[in-house]
Amino acid sequence: MANTKFFSREIVGLAVETVAGTPVGILDDIVIDTENGRIKYLLVRPAGAVINGPAKVDENGRLVVETDRLRIEGGKVVIN
Repeated sequence: MANTKFFSREIVGLAVETVAGTPVGILDDIVIDTENGRIKYLLVRPAGAVINGPAKVDENGRLVVETDRLRIEGGKVVIN
């Protein structure tokens, strides 16, 4: 049976890609909504020109990627 639970320190630093296999960057941090316990967004260090159209960027140049879930696949973080 695959590991279905991870500590954030185990996945921070992994590559992030979309379900279509498009690289997004490297996971830098995870922001959790404390009211409902869900992932609010990910902070991702970009890897080149990976986003089509305008992207939210924080004060440190990280992409603000909104998602309510993710999965770990082959040592990568996969987002919808």
